[in-house]
Amino acid sequence: MRKGWKRGHRLVVLPDYQGIGIGSLFHNYCANVICNEGFEVNSTTTTPALVNSMRRDVKWRLVRFGRSKSKMTDFIKYGSGDSKKNKQVAKISNTQSNNRVTYSFVFKK
Repeated sequence: MRKGWKRGHRLVVLPDYQGIGIGSLFHNYCANVICNEGFEVNSTTTTPALVNSMRRDVKWRLVRFGRSKSKMTDFIKYGSGDSKKNKQVAKISNTQSNNRVTYSFVFKK
């Protein structure tokens, strides 16, 4: 990402503990610690519950939303050079993340 920025990536809460705010509390705690270290924090998600939680929280500001059409072509060129492996990565990325609605938030102190 950009210099001076940290990005949140994939938070998973066990099904028995979902919906009671554990993920949101952890997410906010980590963002606050990172901001106190002098970094800006960005978090991108597709999870409806997390999107709703972050939109209600005054410390998170929605900066972008829309459909993702990434085919990971930029990542393939940095691969091992194994064209068979690169084709597998492209096939997986095209089927799993193409056209997904994503929301990007920035944390404010």
